[in-house]
Amino acid sequence: MRILISSCLLILSACAAPSVGVMGGRSGSATVGAYAFDVNFKGSQAEAYRSNIVLRPKASEVFAAGATAIEQVTGCRVVPNSVRGDVAIVRAEILC
Repeated sequence: MRILISSCLLILSACAAPSVGVMGGRSGSATVGAYAFDVNFKGSQAEAYRSNIVLRPKASEVFAAGATAIEQVTGCRVVPNSVRGDVAIVRAEILC
């Protein structure tokens, strides 16, 4: 039973871990409208992980809020048409 609980906690703790492309970079948090994000960035890459629970979020709203959160945390502009991902994580290229 301990192994099962430990495994579940390990898996859940990795949910907001930065991907290889932004690992070792800087991070911050931002709230845009109804969405809260943890943002990780390094070089020209950024990722915004939605960190709150929203019932049936609309992808278009999450993408727009995620891009805004990336700009707020990084102080850089999001490259037009570089935003991709899903309702849990938004990835974008940035220009600083």
